[in-house]
Amino acid sequence: MLVDLHNHTRHSPDSRVDPRELVTLARRIGLDGIAVTDHNAVGGVREAEDAAGPGFLVIPACEISTSEGHVLAYGVREAIPRDLGVRETVEQIAALGGVAVAAHPYRFWSGLGEVATTSATFAAYETHNGRTLRPANERARELARSNGVGSTGGSDSHFLNELACAITAINAGAMGLDGVLQAIAQGRTQAQGHDRGAAGTLRYVTKCVGEWTLRGMRRI
Repeated sequence: MLVDLHNHTRHSPDSRVDPRELVTLARRIGLDGIAVTDHNAVGGVREAEDAAGPGFLVIPACEISTSEGHVLAYGVREAIPRDLGVRETVEQIAALGGVAVAAHPYRFWSGLGEVATTSATFAAYETHNGRTLRPANERARELARSNGVGSTGGSDSHFLNELACAITAINAGAMGLDGVLQAIAQGRTQAQGHDRGAAGTLRYVTKCVGEWTLRGMRRI
């Protein structure tokens, strides 16, 4: 089973992707499912689910801005307050029945960093993020190995053409939401795909700096 566990839609302040178009493309290219992980918002989940139809899994999720960096929450359908500490955020995710994953731990600016990542009990670390440079992804993989936690992959798509550049593989047939969440929680997932290259870096830096300026130099 192949799923892209990190995608943004127009419900994030830095994306304009229609959730329905995201689902349509994901089905067309052969993915079995996607997670909709908008920044501090869950509004795109229902739109994606309405477009999915039978045989395609939409994983309700969000990417939460903690006081130290970003955390991915899978299996949640309500927004979790932003700017909390990492451990408190992970606890809130668990209270909602969700699974917490450290997003791109070593990415400059929005990654948690090693100290904050290891300070909380995560089911997995995102070890292959399509918008993160190779050295940072490699460090995340090594950190996951050394701490005995699982690995996930996601494109971190903000544009349709970024979908599936990094994905999560589960060595099983088609599963529902509970099965996928259990696989993540038990470390039974594998991350694979591409790292951010030179062209992606130019696009990424230009976009991030421009949006950061428009936000009055505030983080998402």
